[in-house]
Amino acid sequence: MNLLSRVKKSVRHRAAYKASEPLSKLLSLTGFGRYGPGPQLKSPEPLRQAGIPVETYRFDVAELERFWDGLQARNDVIRHFCGLQPYWEKRPQYFFTWKQIEPLMAREDAVYVDIASTASSPYLEVLRALGRTRNVYAQDLVFPPGIHGHQIGGSAAELPLENASVDAMTLHCSFEHFEGSADTGFIREAGRVLRPGGRACIVPLYLGEYAFTMCDPAWGYDIRRDAEPIIHLFPRWGERHGRFYDASTLKARVLGPAREAGLQARVFHFENILDLHPTCYTHFGLVLEKPAQG
Repeated sequence: MNLLSRVKKSVRHRAAYKASEPLSKLLSLTGFGRYGPGPQLKSPEPLRQAGIPVETYRFDVAELERFWDGLQARNDVIRHFCGLQPYWEKRPQYFFTWKQIEPLMAREDAVYVDIASTASSPYLEVLRALGRTRNVYAQDLVFPPGIHGHQIGGSAAELPLENASVDAMTLHCSFEHFEGSADTGFIREAGRVLRPGGRACIVPLYLGEYAFTMCDPAWGYDIRRDAEPIIHLFPRWGERHGRFYDASTLKARVLGPAREAGLQARVFHFENILDLHPTCYTHFGLVLEKPAQG
């Protein structure tokens, strides 16, 4: 990106940030949505009452710190990343997903895809530092369509990958942004592209006390109102779309399609996530696994 493009982007971002608050208030008065963020679900009980099995996961804080201390000692990029952000923001997510896919990444021929990623994602450095495979790909809509080196462009609901060709996929703070039917579409694609024994990890799995979509109207002013449940207008959030499931929509849009795609779904509740930091938002995660053959 050249200097002029950077300046234009900066100006747009500043203008959107200033417009977000009054725009949110105005749209709430018109009935477009409710002002302020929606109520995030933090307890697993509503899911269990709806018949959804939930597994409890407790972070070993000392183990998590040793994990990151070891990575920082051997990787300059990870050390730089850890210096920029508080460890509670991304590190628990990355730690959990690595533990889920670690056995799969021990093979030199394993294939890994970071869904809705960027070429500079710190998690790619975790994979490169700890995994044996070098078949590490970043997928996102911003990349040119198709496969170009280690980048995969296009929708996550229509991956340009062969059947049963991927061992592991991760989605960090990304699944909630899949608009329309792309969330269900990705679940079906995961069933198609994962090899037997392969896994896809979604963290956080955002859940609400009821189903809603969060929106910063400065970015999501053109969001389709009729295609969403309740909309919460979150000023200065900086994102156009964030889907929060309740038990019913989780079953309909994620768990049911996963079962139909031949995947086993495991919902995790991070029981002690607030021990890491009182404002941590990663309360749930989802692991999808294609059963191994034989």
